[in-house]
Amino acid sequence: MSRFKTQKLSFTLPGVLKDKGWERKFDQHRVFLEWDNLVDETTAAHSRPLKVVKDVLWLEVENSAWMQQLQYEKIILLETLNAYLNISRFSDIRFALQEKKKEKKRIQKSSLSYISPPPEEVAQFEKQISFLEDGDIRDSLMRLWYLSKACKSS
Repeated sequence: MSRFKTQKLSFTLPGVLKDKGWERKFDQHRVFLEWDNLVDETTAAHSRPLKVVKDVLWLEVENSAWMQQLQYEKIILLETLNAYLNISRFSDIRFALQEKKKEKKRIQKSSLSYISPPPEEVAQFEKQISFLEDGDIRDSLMRLWYLSKACKSS
């Protein structure tokens, strides 16, 4: 007989996130998935989250004109993003110019296409995670699973 007790994921996952100190990082990185919904369409078209370093969100911007524009809008942008977060906050937003080399490489690489998983697979996975009591964790896990199934490189 094994001396290890099995636990439900709903009890284990929040504990692991907390023990490893990942709760705040996990919360902050949700911005990457929701960027297009959090900012206006024009801002989303010319910038994207790049990384988070010590509670500072770095945005990659298309050019110096957009860097200047977003610098003027930084306080409002920071307030909007922090209002979206549950347990963490960004202390600042910094900007980095998009590298032209990366842009060329992106064009040369195969592109991603999004193909929705079959509804029965979605329903099956929703059933599998339905025991999770925390709605935010359940939703995040569902988004992660969905993207892993929907993103196909061509």
